[in-house]
Amino acid sequence: MLMSEAVESMQAVRSEATAYPPRSVGWYAVFVLALLYLVSILDRFIITLLVDPIKRDLGISDVQFGMLHGLAFALTFSLFGLILGTLADRFSRRWVIFAGVAVWSLATAACGLAQRFWHMLVARVGVGVGEAALNPCATSMITDLFPRERLTTAMAIYGLGATLGSGCAYFFGGVIVDLVAHTETIVVPVLGTMRSWQAVFLIVGLPGLLLGFLIFTLPEPVRRGLRSAGQSLSWSKAYGDLLKFIGQRQRFFLCHYTAFAFASAVVAGCGTWYPAHMGRTFAWGPSQIGLALGVTLTTAGIASQVIGGRAIDAMFRRGVRDAQLRWYAGCMLVATPAGIVAMTSTNPWIFLACLCLFLTAVSSLPTCASTALNLVTPNELRGTGIAFFSGTAGLIGAAAGPMLIAVFAEMFFTGAEGRGIGFGMATLIAICCPLGAVFLALGFRAMREAVADAERWAN
Repeated sequence: MLMSEAVESMQAVRSEATAYPPRSVGWYAVFVLALLYLVSILDRFIITLLVDPIKRDLGISDVQFGMLHGLAFALTFSLFGLILGTLADRFSRRWVIFAGVAVWSLATAACGLAQRFWHMLVARVGVGVGEAALNPCATSMITDLFPRERLTTAMAIYGLGATLGSGCAYFFGGVIVDLVAHTETIVVPVLGTMRSWQAVFLIVGLPGLLLGFLIFTLPEPVRRGLRSAGQSLSWSKAYGDLLKFIGQRQRFFLCHYTAFAFASAVVAGCGTWYPAHMGRTFAWGPSQIGLALGVTLTTAGIASQVIGGRAIDAMFRRGVRDAQLRWYAGCMLVATPAGIVAMTSTNPWIFLACLCLFLTAVSSLPTCASTALNLVTPNELRGTGIAFFSGTAGLIGAAAGPMLIAVFAEMFFTGAEGRGIGFGMATLIAICCPLGAVFLALGFRAMREAVADAERWAN
């Protein structure tokens, strides 16, 4: 079935002039994909609210927890993305997404069965494997459903899934943790007695199995923007063709990958440690942390995606072909002082106000990074290209960020009376955000040239 759908999709190749589907079809697809993105982020980040009970019961350190949330997830997410991205370019994207949703949902639930560090490590690897399927397929589908001048807004709405997922992870996770924390253990049918934090993983993980079926209510879009009508299904050529394409546009890809690696380190690293920092610095409980972070993340994320998406599309319509890079370079410059003040403040209200500004600046990361890549990459390489980006910038950034913060805290801020993690986050922001903005600026001209090339062969 996978191969037959893929062949039908390849045979349906049309030019850019072919009419796009009705807007209602495109926006419904974006809604479903954003919902699945929300679920994936919820399953990915719920662990950050459970730092202290997991450390206590499994007997692990901050650095080991950083491995669970950062390295174990990011390594498999990136490496399996290389395989699943190739699948996205060659087979039915709907089936690849469905399989991924099933795997990450079961793996999230399996985190609730962990009794030792290595049990949790294996389960987090499974979450990374499953979630690696979504972005290459989803961004490829969205690019085939919307014209270029409306693409960033569509990607931004899809990106809201990540924003709302983070907010839900903190808000509902905090409520769930408080509800079950009144008893040290609870009895779950079939599974028996388990810790309260283990039950949280089961509660958030298992519903994803049912939501995965929504992907079959979407059509498989016609593949647009192919450089030739005869796309090869050869696995052996996939990364050879991609590397050749990257080699022809070295400056753009070097600047793009490096800049967004720095940004990923900041977003993933700080996202891991917000709850622990707030609990240690402000002595807040899980429900207070969840409510504050949920509201802040959701408000800032919606503002970032909606304003950013519309502004970038308006710039693109006016002929600014490097709009995605220009916008995010400015965002990183705004994020630097806001983030440093937030992470070093002992006043919770100053922290939340500056955190809101910081998150408004950085939350458009996936939208800007993915849209810029898809605008310059031919259809037959888009899934592979997004996966390759995740396997390089994503691996370096998302894996290193959480661990670097813990390392900074333990090496340089051990006498900070519980505020070491906050200073570690501020250090990472001070280093990575300005460097990211510099590399984005170095890539402006290269992106303009790459987009012009893509428009020529697409038409």
